[in-house]
Amino acid sequence: MNKNMPIGIDDFKELREGYYFVDKSRFIKQLIDGHSKVTLLTRPRRFGKTLTLSMLDWFFSLQKKEMSRHLFRDLDIETAGETYMEQRGGYPVLFVTFKDLKDLTWKQMVNSLRLLISDWCVANDKVMACPAIDPELKQRFLNLKRCQGNLSEMQRSLALLMTLLKTAFGRPVILLIDEYDTPIQQAWEGGFYKECITFMKQLLGSALKGNENLHFSIMTGVLRIAKESIFSDLNNLDVCSVMSDNYADIIGFTAAEVKKMAYDLGKKDALDDIKTWYDGYRFGHCEIYNPWSVINFFRNGQVGDYWVNTSGNGILRILLQRADAERTASLQGLLQGNTETVTLNERVIYSDIGSDKSALYTLLLTTGYLTISQASPIRRNRYELRIPNKEIKDIYGREILNYLAQGLRADNFDDLFDYLFRGDVERFTQSLQHILR
Repeated sequence: MNKNMPIGIDDFKELREGYYFVDKSRFIKQLIDGHSKVTLLTRPRRFGKTLTLSMLDWFFSLQKKEMSRHLFRDLDIETAGETYMEQRGGYPVLFVTFKDLKDLTWKQMVNSLRLLISDWCVANDKVMACPAIDPELKQRFLNLKRCQGNLSEMQRSLALLMTLLKTAFGRPVILLIDEYDTPIQQAWEGGFYKECITFMKQLLGSALKGNENLHFSIMTGVLRIAKESIFSDLNNLDVCSVMSDNYADIIGFTAAEVKKMAYDLGKKDALDDIKTWYDGYRFGHCEIYNPWSVINFFRNGQVGDYWVNTSGNGILRILLQRADAERTASLQGLLQGNTETVTLNERVIYSDIGSDKSALYTLLLTTGYLTISQASPIRRNRYELRIPNKEIKDIYGREILNYLAQGLRADNFDDLFDYLFRGDVERFTQSLQHILR
């Protein structure tokens, strides 16, 4: 057993060959047993979405068939039987990610998209050797590969690549799309939201809607973007959010998996601390630990705020800037261990966040800052929310104080932090009012 912790390892092959591995290959069996045409898995950042798609890529990819057999030896999918293993290497796979699209202007993002699409073409360049491919389609491919495609050609790039793969290999394509909403969130923060939504709607719609070259698609992201109609025309979409029981235990670590890790790595005495700091999430009815933070704990041998540096918590600062006094007070109450009862709306759009209470709390839930404590037994979509664990409580405290007390000296900030976490609301309020005068 390899005890190296896979910090930042997103490639399934690299992880299997050199690091400690938590077996999630049952997901492959579930997909083979029955899948929707298009499935969207929404989970917080750094919970293992990219690695999950990489596992599917290495298993199903016809292009990687000769290199993948040993990667699944003795895993759940192999023990499930030869019927399942016969599916290995059975389809051309197109695996794309948008996780690095974080440009500050639309012009910059178009340039980044042009380079990204070129990379997709380079990675699939071997299809050009197929004599059955139409010369006109080859020319479009070459335009995109050389970064010479216009905006319309770029919007059709995924559909074009799927056509070429289907022609070259004679089988429909499995399309894996990672972090589809990263550019959308970035566009929202940067003020070019409308342009980005329009582009992504055409890019994804042409690939996913009524495409005879598609076998099935798995997409990942943090948030479902619905009302702008990016998916409104897609009637074959199955959304598996943090509120859904479907695939609830696939992304993130279960309690049993964390317990096995602790015993394997000689840290069973630390299980209570790990639970206090990194447990507390509920996906569907499944208890889930933050995998990024758990892995960092086992690597460093001590608890700490690991997720805060990687999770893109700038979104929390923006939410706080747009929150009114009532919502700011409720967020402070959450720090004292209170719950907040709200109506959630998974069909949220970013532009609603400043005015729609359900949008604010839905986004805090899907991004990992809150989790469901319990559902209302009598009202649909009504839930009690809470802060999941000590790590997130620390993040909340510091971000809320950063917003409320910008420009404070470090000692004043630390005093406020201490009052807030001790629950000394009176001294916290008095001190904050005195400082802000």
